[in-house]
Amino acid sequence: MKKLLTTSLILALLIWNSVLTYEVFFNRPADTTVNPDGTVVQTVVTEFDTDVTRVVENSIEKVVGIQAIQFDEVFSTGSGAIFDSKDGLVHIVTNNHVVEDASKIRVVFANGEEVEAKLMGSDVFTDLALLEVEVTFEVNAFKFGDSSLVKVGENALAIGSPLGLDFQGSVTMGIISGKDRVVPVDLDNNGVDDWDSIVLQTDAAINPGNSGGPLINLAGELIGITSMKIADSSVEGMGFAIPINEVMPIIQQIKENGKVIRPVVGISAVSLDELAVYQKSYYGIRLDLNAGLYVMSVMDGSPAQLAGIKEGDVITTFDNVNITSFKEFRKLLYSKKVGDVVSVSYERNGKSTTVDVKLQ
Repeated sequence: MKKLLTTSLILALLIWNSVLTYEVFFNRPADTTVNPDGTVVQTVVTEFDTDVTRVVENSIEKVVGIQAIQFDEVFSTGSGAIFDSKDGLVHIVTNNHVVEDASKIRVVFANGEEVEAKLMGSDVFTDLALLEVEVTFEVNAFKFGDSSLVKVGENALAIGSPLGLDFQGSVTMGIISGKDRVVPVDLDNNGVDDWDSIVLQTDAAINPGNSGGPLINLAGELIGITSMKIADSSVEGMGFAIPINEVMPIIQQIKENGKVIRPVVGISAVSLDELAVYQKSYYGIRLDLNAGLYVMSVMDGSPAQLAGIKEGDVITTFDNVNITSFKEFRKLLYSKKVGDVVSVSYERNGKSTTVDVKLQ
């Protein structure tokens, strides 16, 4: 009896050893190794998941690639942020320079669907455009942040299609490097600045093709539309985005009116600082007068004409602000609304006059 028990115990131990051997050598996970002494080393791999990856996962479908087409050829590519979506009608914000002069615009969604878009309107000064597409699939829009609350040093993500749609959905990360940066823009490439863009600065990589795409915070909120970067071999990490608080009123106007409605004075003018001495003498302008606008012409029935302003006058102040350039004048004018009354001072034959002008 004792011999039978001993034999059974030995047999059980042999069977258990066989099971362990099989588990170690034939049924072990791929990420385990067995040392010569028989010890098993297992590498545990944890799925990488952070706030950033979740933000990207929830946001990337809200970004589109854009192709601007002319004569059946793609001549410009960029990105866009989904502004709103309801009942299959989707509105997308992008940059004006991405779609300018396009005869056809194609939007490529993150799921690969391609849809021809309608340009609802654009604005050259703020470099914004609004597209409209109809879709048969579900599309989600961005939630909007408040760019006035953005803090320098907080993280920001840029999503877009750098260098074309082959890299659609590329994500770069950086920080907000600065707020309320003023970047002069020459809109007609004549060497004279026409506009001052107020932008957010970021060191998140912004490359050609990112234009029009979103800059978002780590809450997944849209805080800006990427628009430009300083492209210089001596400069690194200086990209810019139009703050969403600047974007919203422009896009709302385009959505409602198909354009941005801005007030007019009704003059054609040139900055005195652009005139040479001999030109001032020719126009009869005081040589010691270096700031202001020389009025080249006045439109019939315009606010300027109704207020008594004439060709040859020099406008020196607008809304009680001294005018130093046409760019500054335009910025002040476009900050007003149609119907506003502003005070304008001008000089004629050495005499200064101030009048009220009702903007149209």
